Amino acid sequence: MVTTTSFRKIRLAGLVVVGAALGASCTFAESTAESVFATEPIIATATPDPNGWAQLAIVDLESFPWDTQPRFHSRTKTIFKGADVGQLVYCIFPPTWSTEMFRGGMGAHYHAYWEWGYTLKGDSTLTEPVSPNQKNGMFYRKREGGWLTRPPYSLHGGGWATGGKRGQLPYHLLLWEEGDGSVITLGPKADHFFPDWPDQTPDPYLPDDWQSVKGWTRPWLVDSQQDLEWEDDSQVAGRLVKWLDDDMESGFRSQLVKIPPGWTPPEGMKGSYFENAHRMRYLIYGDMKVWLFDGPDDDDPQAVSVDQDSFIYQPPRSIWGYGSGSVSEKGAIWLEVTYAHGVKHGKGPIEEPTIIEANR
Repeated sequence: MVTTTSFRKIRLAGLVVVGAALGASCTFAESTAESVFATEPIIATATPDPNGWAQLAIVDLESFPWDTQPRFHSRTKTIFKGADVGQLVYCIFPPTWSTEMFRGGMGAHYHAYWEWGYTLKGDSTLTEPVSPNQKNGMFYRKREGGWLTRPPYSLHGGGWATGGKRGQLPYHLLLWEEGDGSVITLGPKADHFFPDWPDQTPDPYLPDDWQSVKGWTRPWLVDSQQDLEWEDDSQVAGRLVKWLDDDMESGFRSQLVKIPPGWTPPEGMKGSYFENAHRMRYLIYGDMKVWLFDGPDDDDPQAVSVDQDSFIYQPPRSIWGYGSGSVSEKGAIWLEVTYAHGVKHGKGPIEEPTIIEANR
Protein backbone atom coordinates (compact mmCIF):
# COMPACT_ATOMS: atom_id res chain seq x y z
CA MET A 1 0.00 0.00 0.00
CA VAL A 2 1.26 3.43 -0.95
CA THR A 3 -0.30 6.72 0.06
CA THR A 4 -1.37 9.02 -2.71
CA THR A 5 1.10 11.74 -1.76
CA SER A 6 4.14 9.68 -2.80
CA PHE A 7 3.59 8.20 -6.21
CA ARG A 8 6.69 9.32 -8.05
CA LYS A 9 6.81 7.13 -11.21
CA ILE A 10 4.30 4.71 -9.66
CA ARG A 11 0.94 4.43 -11.40
CA LEU A 12 -2.45 3.10 -10.46
CA ALA A 13 -3.40 -0.20 -12.11
CA GLY A 14 -7.08 -0.51 -11.11
CA LEU A 15 -7.93 3.15 -10.79
CA VAL A 16 -10.98 3.38 -8.55
CA VAL A 17 -10.32 6.54 -6.52
CA VAL A 18 -8.45 9.40 -8.11
CA GLY A 19 -7.06 11.40 -5.40
CA ALA A 20 -3.45 12.12 -5.01
CA ALA A 21 -4.65 14.71 -2.57
CA LEU A 22 -7.34 12.88 -0.67
CA GLY A 23 -5.11 11.32 1.94
CA ALA A 24 -6.54 7.89 1.13
CA SER A 25 -4.48 4.75 0.67
CA CYS A 26 -4.71 2.88 -2.65
CA THR A 27 -3.04 -0.10 -4.26
CA PHE A 28 -0.50 0.87 -6.90
CA ALA A 29 1.53 -1.06 -9.43
CA GLU A 30 4.82 -0.29 -11.13
CA SER A 31 4.39 1.67 -14.33
CA THR A 32 3.76 -0.24 -17.55
CA ALA A 33 1.93 0.78 -20.69
CA GLU A 34 -1.17 -1.02 -19.45
CA SER A 35 -1.05 -0.02 -15.79
CA VAL A 36 -1.70 3.64 -16.55
CA PHE A 37 -5.24 2.90 -17.76
CA ALA A 38 -8.17 2.34 -15.43
CA THR A 39 -9.84 -1.08 -15.46
CA GLU A 40 -12.77 -0.01 -13.24
CA PRO A 41 -14.88 3.16 -13.29
CA ILE A 42 -12.90 6.22 -12.23
CA ILE A 43 -14.42 7.90 -9.16
CA ALA A 44 -14.54 11.70 -9.03
CA THR A 45 -12.60 13.49 -6.32
CA ALA A 46 -14.94 14.39 -3.47
CA THR A 47 -12.89 17.11 -1.75
CA PRO A 48 -9.54 18.31 -3.10
CA ASP A 49 -6.66 18.67 -0.64
CA PRO A 50 -5.48 22.31 -0.80
CA ASN A 51 -1.97 21.17 0.13
CA GLY A 52 -1.62 18.16 -2.19
CA TRP A 53 -1.58 17.31 -5.88
CA ALA A 54 -3.74 14.85 -7.78
CA GLN A 55 -3.10 13.22 -11.14
CA LEU A 56 -5.02 12.72 -14.35
CA ALA A 57 -6.90 9.43 -14.72
CA ILE A 58 -7.28 7.71 -18.09
CA VAL A 59 -9.60 5.12 -19.62
CA ASP A 60 -8.76 3.31 -22.84
CA LEU A 61 -12.27 2.46 -24.00
CA GLU A 62 -11.21 -0.42 -26.25
CA SER A 63 -9.65 -2.39 -23.40
CA PHE A 64 -12.17 -1.30 -20.73
CA PRO A 65 -14.67 -4.07 -19.84
CA TRP A 66 -18.34 -4.05 -20.80
CA ASP A 67 -20.88 -3.63 -18.01
CA THR A 68 -22.08 -6.96 -16.64
CA GLN A 69 -25.49 -5.32 -16.13
CA PRO A 70 -25.97 -3.10 -19.23
CA ARG A 71 -27.93 0.15 -19.16
CA PHE A 72 -30.71 1.49 -21.42
CA HIS A 73 -31.32 -1.83 -23.22
CA SER A 74 -28.00 -1.35 -25.01
CA ARG A 75 -24.37 -2.43 -24.66
CA THR A 76 -22.67 -0.15 -22.15
CA LYS A 77 -19.40 0.68 -20.45
CA THR A 78 -19.65 2.80 -17.29
CA ILE A 79 -16.27 4.56 -17.29
CA PHE A 80 -16.67 7.31 -14.67
CA LYS A 81 -18.78 7.96 -11.57
CA GLY A 82 -19.45 10.91 -9.30
CA ALA A 83 -18.13 10.92 -5.75
CA ASP A 84 -21.64 10.23 -4.40
CA VAL A 85 -23.94 9.83 -7.42
CA GLY A 86 -23.80 10.08 -11.19
CA GLN A 87 -22.28 8.04 -14.00
CA LEU A 88 -20.72 8.52 -17.44
CA VAL A 89 -21.80 5.72 -19.76
CA TYR A 90 -20.63 4.76 -23.24
CA CYS A 91 -23.59 3.15 -25.02
CA ILE A 92 -24.13 1.32 -28.30
CA PHE A 93 -27.76 1.01 -29.38
CA PRO A 94 -28.29 -1.49 -32.23
CA PRO A 95 -30.19 -0.55 -35.40
CA THR A 96 -33.79 -1.69 -35.82
CA TRP A 97 -34.23 -5.08 -37.47
CA SER A 98 -37.89 -4.83 -38.48
CA THR A 99 -40.13 -2.72 -40.72
CA GLU A 100 -42.72 -2.65 -37.92
CA MET A 101 -42.78 0.58 -35.90
CA PHE A 102 -42.18 0.19 -32.17
CA ARG A 103 -45.21 0.81 -29.95
CA GLY A 104 -45.35 1.00 -26.17
CA GLY A 105 -42.59 1.87 -23.72
CA MET A 106 -42.83 4.06 -20.65
CA GLY A 107 -44.14 7.14 -22.45
CA ALA A 108 -43.23 10.72 -21.59
CA HIS A 109 -41.04 11.00 -18.50
CA TYR A 110 -38.40 13.20 -16.87
CA HIS A 111 -35.54 13.19 -14.39
CA ALA A 112 -35.04 15.22 -11.23
CA TYR A 113 -31.38 15.80 -12.20
CA TRP A 114 -29.30 17.18 -15.09
CA GLU A 115 -27.85 15.01 -17.83
CA TRP A 116 -25.92 15.58 -21.04
CA GLY A 117 -25.12 13.47 -24.07
CA TYR A 118 -22.91 13.56 -27.17
CA THR A 119 -23.50 11.40 -30.25
CA LEU A 120 -20.26 9.74 -31.31
CA LYS A 121 -21.69 7.80 -34.28
CA GLY A 122 -25.01 7.06 -35.89
CA ASP A 123 -28.31 8.70 -35.06
CA SER A 124 -31.23 8.60 -32.66
CA THR A 125 -34.76 10.02 -32.62
CA LEU A 126 -35.99 12.14 -29.72
CA THR A 127 -39.52 13.29 -28.92
CA GLU A 128 -39.58 16.43 -26.80
CA PRO A 129 -43.03 17.41 -25.43
CA VAL A 130 -43.48 20.74 -23.67
CA SER A 131 -46.55 19.69 -21.65
CA PRO A 132 -47.92 16.51 -20.07
CA ASN A 133 -51.02 17.08 -22.22
CA GLN A 134 -49.07 16.93 -25.48
CA LYS A 135 -49.24 13.59 -27.29
CA ASN A 136 -46.74 14.36 -30.05
CA GLY A 137 -43.83 16.46 -28.90
CA MET A 138 -41.24 18.09 -31.13
CA PHE A 139 -39.37 15.47 -33.15
CA TYR A 140 -35.57 15.74 -33.29
CA ARG A 141 -33.06 13.51 -35.04
CA LYS A 142 -29.79 13.58 -33.11
CA ARG A 143 -26.91 12.72 -35.43
CA GLU A 144 -23.16 12.26 -35.11
CA GLY A 145 -21.79 15.35 -33.41
CA GLY A 146 -25.12 16.06 -31.74
CA TRP A 147 -24.99 17.63 -28.27
CA LEU A 148 -27.76 17.61 -25.66
CA THR A 149 -27.93 19.27 -22.24
CA ARG A 150 -31.10 18.22 -20.42
CA PRO A 151 -32.10 20.10 -17.26
CA PRO A 152 -34.28 18.59 -14.52
CA TYR A 153 -38.01 18.46 -15.33
CA SER A 154 -37.45 18.23 -19.09
CA LEU A 155 -40.08 15.92 -20.60
CA HIS A 156 -38.95 13.42 -23.21
CA GLY A 157 -40.11 10.17 -24.72
CA GLY A 158 -43.55 9.08 -25.83
CA GLY A 159 -44.86 10.40 -29.11
CA TRP A 160 -45.44 7.05 -30.80
CA ALA A 161 -48.59 8.40 -32.49
CA THR A 162 -46.25 10.35 -34.76
CA GLY A 163 -45.04 7.13 -36.38
CA GLY A 164 -42.64 6.56 -39.22
CA LYS A 165 -39.51 8.00 -37.60
CA ARG A 166 -36.76 5.99 -35.96
CA GLY A 167 -32.99 5.75 -35.76
CA GLN A 168 -31.38 4.63 -39.01
CA LEU A 169 -27.92 3.50 -37.89
CA PRO A 170 -26.26 1.98 -34.82
CA TYR A 171 -26.21 4.74 -32.21
CA HIS A 172 -23.00 5.34 -30.21
CA LEU A 173 -23.71 7.70 -27.33
CA LEU A 174 -21.68 9.21 -24.50
CA LEU A 175 -24.14 10.00 -21.70
CA TRP A 176 -23.59 11.62 -18.29
CA GLU A 177 -26.30 11.45 -15.61
CA GLU A 178 -25.75 13.75 -12.63
CA GLY A 179 -28.31 11.74 -10.65
CA ASP A 180 -29.13 8.15 -9.80
CA GLY A 181 -30.53 7.03 -13.16
CA SER A 182 -34.18 6.98 -12.04
CA VAL A 183 -37.12 8.25 -14.12
CA ILE A 184 -40.50 9.73 -13.19
CA THR A 185 -43.52 9.04 -15.40
CA LEU A 186 -46.81 10.94 -15.71
CA GLY A 187 -50.55 10.33 -15.44
CA PRO A 188 -52.81 8.19 -13.27
CA LYS A 189 -50.25 5.37 -13.23
CA ALA A 190 -47.28 7.63 -12.58
CA ASP A 191 -44.25 5.99 -11.03
CA HIS A 192 -40.69 6.71 -9.97
CA PHE A 193 -38.37 3.80 -10.72
CA PHE A 194 -35.05 2.53 -12.04
CA PRO A 195 -35.48 1.14 -15.58
CA ASP A 196 -32.15 -0.66 -15.31
CA TRP A 197 -32.44 -1.84 -11.71
CA PRO A 198 -36.10 -2.88 -11.26
CA ASP A 199 -35.41 -4.59 -7.93
CA GLN A 200 -34.40 -1.25 -6.35
CA THR A 201 -36.56 1.68 -5.23
CA PRO A 202 -35.39 5.32 -5.52
CA ASP A 203 -34.84 7.15 -2.24
CA PRO A 204 -36.67 9.46 -1.92
CA TYR A 205 -39.53 7.80 -3.81
CA LEU A 206 -41.41 10.51 -5.74
CA PRO A 207 -44.19 8.98 -7.91
CA ASP A 208 -46.48 12.01 -7.46
CA ASP A 209 -43.76 14.58 -8.10
CA TRP A 210 -45.09 15.44 -11.58
CA GLN A 211 -48.31 16.90 -10.15
CA SER A 212 -46.40 19.58 -8.22
CA VAL A 213 -44.06 20.67 -11.03
CA LYS A 214 -44.50 24.43 -11.52
CA GLY A 215 -42.64 24.69 -14.82
CA TRP A 216 -41.44 22.19 -17.42
CA THR A 217 -38.01 22.85 -18.89
CA ARG A 218 -36.56 22.28 -22.35
CA PRO A 219 -33.25 20.72 -23.42
CA TRP A 220 -30.48 22.50 -25.31
CA LEU A 221 -29.82 20.64 -28.60
CA VAL A 222 -26.95 21.49 -30.98
CA ASP A 223 -25.84 19.78 -34.18
CA SER A 224 -22.14 20.63 -33.96
CA GLN A 225 -21.49 19.75 -37.60
CA GLN A 226 -24.38 21.71 -39.11
CA ASP A 227 -24.88 24.55 -36.60
CA LEU A 228 -21.32 25.49 -35.57
CA GLU A 229 -17.97 26.38 -37.12
CA TRP A 230 -14.49 26.18 -35.63
CA GLU A 231 -13.02 29.35 -34.13
CA ASP A 232 -9.72 30.28 -32.51
CA ASP A 233 -9.34 29.27 -28.87
CA SER A 234 -8.90 32.46 -26.84
CA GLN A 235 -7.18 30.60 -23.98
CA VAL A 236 -4.60 28.47 -25.81
CA ALA A 237 -2.98 29.72 -29.03
CA GLY A 238 -3.09 27.40 -32.00
CA ARG A 239 -6.14 25.45 -30.87
CA LEU A 240 -9.64 25.62 -32.35
CA VAL A 241 -12.93 25.27 -30.47
CA LYS A 242 -16.65 24.89 -30.95
CA TRP A 243 -18.77 26.14 -28.05
CA LEU A 244 -21.55 23.66 -27.26
CA ASP A 245 -22.85 25.01 -23.95
CA ASP A 246 -21.75 27.57 -21.37
CA ASP A 247 -23.94 28.08 -18.30
CA MET A 248 -22.00 30.55 -16.17
CA GLU A 249 -24.46 30.61 -13.29
CA SER A 250 -24.58 26.83 -13.00
CA GLY A 251 -20.83 26.43 -13.51
CA PHE A 252 -21.03 24.17 -16.57
CA ARG A 253 -19.25 24.37 -19.93
CA SER A 254 -18.85 22.04 -22.90
CA GLN A 255 -16.70 22.49 -25.99
CA LEU A 256 -15.17 20.60 -28.86
CA VAL A 257 -11.42 21.22 -29.10
CA LYS A 258 -9.18 20.58 -32.12
CA ILE A 259 -5.42 20.62 -32.59
CA PRO A 260 -3.61 20.03 -35.91
CA PRO A 261 -0.96 17.35 -36.58
CA GLY A 262 2.34 18.24 -34.92
CA TRP A 263 0.77 20.83 -32.61
CA THR A 264 3.01 22.12 -29.82
CA PRO A 265 1.87 24.25 -26.85
CA PRO A 266 2.59 28.00 -26.70
CA GLU A 267 6.18 28.80 -25.82
CA GLY A 268 6.77 29.03 -22.10
CA MET A 269 3.56 27.20 -21.13
CA LYS A 270 4.13 24.11 -19.00
CA GLY A 271 0.52 23.48 -18.08
CA SER A 272 -2.47 24.58 -16.02
CA TYR A 273 -4.72 23.39 -13.21
CA PHE A 274 -7.89 24.27 -11.29
CA GLU A 275 -8.26 24.59 -7.54
CA ASN A 276 -11.90 23.42 -7.57
CA ALA A 277 -13.08 22.73 -11.12
CA HIS A 278 -13.36 19.25 -12.63
CA ARG A 279 -12.75 18.61 -16.32
CA MET A 280 -13.58 15.59 -18.49
CA ARG A 281 -12.08 14.96 -21.94
CA TYR A 282 -13.13 12.33 -24.47
CA LEU A 283 -10.93 11.86 -27.55
CA ILE A 284 -13.23 11.69 -30.58
CA TYR A 285 -10.53 11.58 -33.25
CA GLY A 286 -6.78 11.18 -33.56
CA ASP A 287 -4.06 10.76 -30.99
CA MET A 288 -2.20 12.80 -28.43
CA LYS A 289 0.34 12.57 -25.65
CA VAL A 290 -0.88 13.12 -22.10
CA TRP A 291 1.77 13.98 -19.52
CA LEU A 292 1.29 12.84 -15.92
CA PHE A 293 2.72 15.34 -13.44
CA ASP A 294 3.30 14.79 -9.74
CA GLY A 295 3.06 18.56 -9.17
CA PRO A 296 4.10 21.93 -10.63
CA ASP A 297 7.78 21.27 -9.87
CA ASP A 298 7.83 17.94 -11.73
CA ASP A 299 10.20 18.49 -14.66
CA ASP A 300 10.20 14.85 -15.73
CA PRO A 301 6.52 13.94 -16.24
CA GLN A 302 5.52 10.58 -17.68
CA ALA A 303 4.18 10.78 -21.24
CA VAL A 304 1.26 8.49 -22.08
CA SER A 305 0.05 8.06 -25.67
CA VAL A 306 -3.73 7.90 -26.04
CA ASP A 307 -5.84 7.23 -29.12
CA GLN A 308 -9.40 7.77 -30.27
CA ASP A 309 -12.01 6.71 -27.69
CA SER A 310 -9.90 7.53 -24.67
CA PHE A 311 -11.39 9.30 -21.64
CA ILE A 312 -9.31 11.57 -19.40
CA TYR A 313 -10.47 12.95 -16.06
CA GLN A 314 -8.74 16.02 -14.62
CA PRO A 315 -9.68 16.42 -10.95
CA PRO A 316 -9.00 19.61 -9.00
CA ARG A 317 -5.31 20.30 -8.35
CA SER A 318 -4.13 18.04 -11.15
CA ILE A 319 -2.10 19.37 -14.04
CA TRP A 320 -2.99 19.32 -17.70
CA GLY A 321 0.44 20.02 -19.09
CA TYR A 322 3.10 19.35 -21.66
CA GLY A 323 6.53 17.85 -22.00
CA SER A 324 8.95 18.16 -24.88
CA GLY A 325 7.96 17.59 -28.49
CA SER A 326 4.62 17.73 -30.25
CA VAL A 327 1.35 16.75 -28.59
CA SER A 328 -0.21 14.89 -31.54
CA GLU A 329 1.00 13.15 -34.68
CA LYS A 330 -2.32 12.85 -36.55
CA GLY A 331 -4.08 15.77 -34.92
CA ALA A 332 -6.87 15.40 -32.39
CA ILE A 333 -10.47 16.40 -31.65
CA TRP A 334 -11.93 15.93 -28.20
CA LEU A 335 -15.06 16.74 -26.22
CA GLU A 336 -14.22 18.84 -23.14
CA VAL A 337 -16.69 19.26 -20.27
CA THR A 338 -15.94 21.43 -17.23
CA TYR A 339 -17.79 21.75 -13.90
CA ALA A 340 -17.08 24.54 -11.41
CA HIS A 341 -17.45 22.27 -8.35
CA GLY A 342 -17.91 18.53 -8.21
CA VAL A 343 -19.57 17.02 -11.27
CA LYS A 344 -22.98 18.63 -10.87
CA HIS A 345 -24.52 21.89 -12.03
CA GLY A 346 -24.28 24.65 -9.43
CA LYS A 347 -21.87 27.03 -7.75
CA GLY A 348 -20.75 28.82 -10.90
CA PRO A 349 -19.02 30.49 -12.54
CA ILE A 350 -16.04 28.32 -13.45
CA GLU A 351 -12.71 29.68 -12.20
CA GLU A 352 -9.95 30.66 -14.59
CA PRO A 353 -7.18 28.03 -14.75
CA THR A 354 -3.88 28.72 -13.01
CA ILE A 355 -1.09 28.75 -15.63
CA ILE A 356 2.25 27.07 -14.87
CA GLU A 357 5.15 28.58 -16.77
CA ALA A 358 7.98 26.44 -18.08
CA ASN A 359 11.39 26.79 -16.48
CA ARG A 360 13.53 29.06 -18.59
